[in-house]
Amino acid sequence: MPTNRRPLILDLDFTLLHLEYMPGALEVPGRTRSAWIAPKTIELLAALQTHYAIIVATARSWDGTHWVSDGLALRGVIVSGVVLEDGALLGQVGEVGPYDSSFDVTTLRARVEADRTEEWPAFEWQFDFKACLVARCETRDEAAKISDIFTHLYATDSDYRVYRDGRKTYILPRTADKWSALQRLLGDKANQAAGIGDGINDVVWLPRVAYPSTFSRAEARLVEAVQQRGGYISSLDGHEGIADILCALSTPPKSN
Repeated sequence: MPTNRRPLILDLDFTLLHLEYMPGALEVPGRTRSAWIAPKTIELLAALQTHYAIIVATARSWDGTHWVSDGLALRGVIVSGVVLEDGALLGQVGEVGPYDSSFDVTTLRARVEADRTEEWPAFEWQFDFKACLVARCETRDEAAKISDIFTHLYATDSDYRVYRDGRKTYILPRTADKWSALQRLLGDKANQAAGIGDGINDVVWLPRVAYPSTFSRAEARLVEAVQQRGGYISSLDGHEGIADILCALSTPPKSN
């Protein structure tokens, strides 16, 4: 994805999006609850996009992400590219494609259904995910058990990777993650990017960018990695935390 601006890579949930409503916030609907982007965050992104190409990197599907790109566009902020489904899907807004075109979702789903027994915790498939399989359980404990089952049955296969995110368990192409997808999307500029994240699936990419930032309450491994990289760690949380980090990026870093 050609761009003359430095990429600014943004995780979504609990990084750009937070659960606290405030007047004027952009609503991002979810399956069970809405999340919000604060007006101050949008204002800062609008100013930053002069120097940065805004990239979203998330485990969400396109159905769960387009609210962000569409809503920001209506307020003058353009999302230049997306990495979705924890790296299984990527591209420019409206032009996404699979990381691994040989990954056959239908065949793999049929294989899992053939293996499924009554002893497994109940789950339902999330069909809005197009380039990986996602099984959603009612509870995190049930999801942890499904993750263990999937890992035992499928992660030993060199073609697959299993990842759990809350109540969702993913089966993805083995080499697809946020970092491999960002590299494919951005080329050499992935290493020159600024980035903000907070979760365990951000550990694979955030410490590898030139200007990483996170929150002090984030995943401990991520905080340590960002510290070692000399990145910025905000002591604030929620909407105040992301605003604090974006303010710190307001002075454009020098090109490497």
